[in-house]
Amino acid sequence: MNKTPYTDPCTYAMQNDMNRLKEEIASDLANYMLEMMPDLEMCVDFVCDRFGLDCNDELVDFVADCHDEFFGN
Repeated sequence: MNKTPYTDPCTYAMQNDMNRLKEEIASDLANYMLEMMPDLEMCVDFVCDRFGLDCNDELVDFVADCHDEFFGN
């Protein structure tokens, strides 16, 4: 009996799209941080404006992780 949970194709596609979006955000954000040396709030604003996203807790957490990793915090 296979105990691997079934993931429907739409969910799988959405997860892949989300991973690609996160990779693109991280790359663009790293370039922005290299040029501007912004604080976290400016980084969140940049990502929201650049990618047309609404600010939510998950986005702020992701941007904060990228910011901390970039600046070695």
